[in-house]
Amino acid sequence: MEKKVIVGSVIAGLLVSMGAMGAATAQSATTPVAMSEEKAIEIALAEVPGTVQETELEKEDGKQVYEIEILTANGVEMEVEIDVATGTVLEFEADDDGDDDHDGKDDDDKATK
Repeated sequence: MEKKVIVGSVIAGLLVSMGAMGAATAQSATTPVAMSEEKAIEIALAEVPGTVQETELEKEDGKQVYEIEILTANGVEMEVEIDVATGTVLEFEADDDGDDDHDGKDDDDKATK
C-alpha cells in the first residue's frame, strides 16, 4: 500500500512539473509586440511615401522588426525595416525580389548544380 502512495505522488508531481514547463514555454513563444502594425506603417510611410503592399513581423538579430513593403509613385518597391521596441527605422532599400546579382532575374528561383 505504501509503495502505491509513493508512486502515485511521484507521478502527480511529474505531471504538475510538465504542465508548468509547458505554460512557461507557451508564454515565451508569444512575446508581446511593443508597437502596433498601424504605427509601424505610419512611420514607414513618413520615410517612404507610397502604397503599402505587405507588412511582416519578423525577428532579426534578436530584435522584433516590422518589414514593410511600399510601392512608390514611380513604381519602385521599397522595403522599410522598423525596430518594434523603439520605432526606429533601421534601414530602407529598394526591394530586389531576390535579384542578388542584379541581372533582372530572381536568383532565388535558380536551380543549383
